[in-house]
Amino acid sequence: MALTCTCPANTSLTTIPSFTCSESFGQIQKVAFQRLTASGTKNAFISPATIDLKASWTALFSAADSTKIVVSPYIEAPTQEAGAARTFGGGNETLGGMQRIIGSEPSSFTAVLRGVPQSSVIIPLKELMCEADAGNLGVYLFDENGFVEAIQDPSVATTFYPIPIRAFFVGDKVHGGLEAPDNNTISWQFAPNYSDHLKIVKPTDFNPLTDF
Repeated sequence: MALTCTCPANTSLTTIPSFTCSESFGQIQKVAFQRLTASGTKNAFISPATIDLKASWTALFSAADSTKIVVSPYIEAPTQEAGAARTFGGGNETLGGMQRIIGSEPSSFTAVLRGVPQSSVIIPLKELMCEADAGNLGVYLFDENGFVEAIQDPSVATTFYPIPIRAFFVGDKVHGGLEAPDNNTISWQFAPNYSDHLKIVKPTDFNPLTDF
């Protein structure tokens, strides 16, 4: 993605507030998939069906349309690499040989599904590759504490969207032999700047790891 800058620049630099509570998401242990749009409308948790209530999720699990949410099995060995800077120049090409930052690369996420049945679980997961290829797949992330990560609407604090992903991939079974369980790789990419409005939510009346 190209670097986006306000032009002309603001009258003054934007204030960077201080903070007293640090923010950190735990180990990602499950994810929930949902299409980004349904009949041209963005899928979202909207008050009073807020993202922190079990009933809001339950209704979407049983949906028979494009709002339906499905949950992965437990995933292990989650690893994410932040998108690197996209640069131009250097050497004689630019002033002083200093590179210019022109944007950022996507962030890559990988994990492993271990001991998962192939026909009943892996096949439905592989079908999601076509959803991602069409640019219409998003995820909600669940950590070890049962917290949820999603995109918060910058204008409406109680509205949350799935995190868009692309390049979703589910690998074929790898046999672990004597020393490891069989496994399948799962991976995707987050778009540049995906985390600008990412929010950690503490559920009110459920734990997504054990209730879903």
